[in-house]
Amino acid sequence: MNARSLAVTAQLASASAASAATALYREHGDFVWRNARRLGCADEWVDDAVQEVFLVAVRRCGELGEESNVRGWLFAITFRVVQRMQRDRSRYRARLSRYVEAQVEAPTASPEGASHAARELRELLAELDDVKRVVVILVELEGMTSAEVSRLLGVPQGTVDTRLRAARKQLQDALQRQRATEKGVIP
Repeated sequence: MNARSLAVTAQLASASAASAATALYREHGDFVWRNARRLGCADEWVDDAVQEVFLVAVRRCGELGEESNVRGWLFAITFRVVQRMQRDRSRYRARLSRYVEAQVEAPTASPEGASHAARELRELLAELDDVKRVVVILVELEGMTSAEVSRLLGVPQGTVDTRLRAARKQLQDALQRQRATEKGVIP
């Protein structure tokens, strides 16, 4: 370790977080930026990655001993930050792609049609008792898992699953009656 790295390490150990971060960035900012680019950061997010590296470094400066290799430590942090950011960006692109596909496939509904569908949904939900209605709203409409609903309501998960099955059956029967009535067939 060279004298400058020892000085930065000593400053990190003894200085305030702001001055330590400034000293660390001045000493190693170019190193982190170069290696973030080499590890796969694109131009549009390399600066974000570098900033994240130094935020992590300042939070974890207590791990750095006087004999530590600051550059090696920063490289390890850079590697993990870049990996996480690449994974996050990949997930974001996948979500965005699924969203775009869903928008293309989804028929554009008129406001009147959406209003009619919402009214029908409210009417169907009104046929359920409160405990079933709550479970259907949370699981089917809000996308919660039965385990989450169980914790939220303070009931066993099996109870939530039973209520959900019963509610689905009741809604299916009501919908079949409604369709039969619309076709002129008396149920």
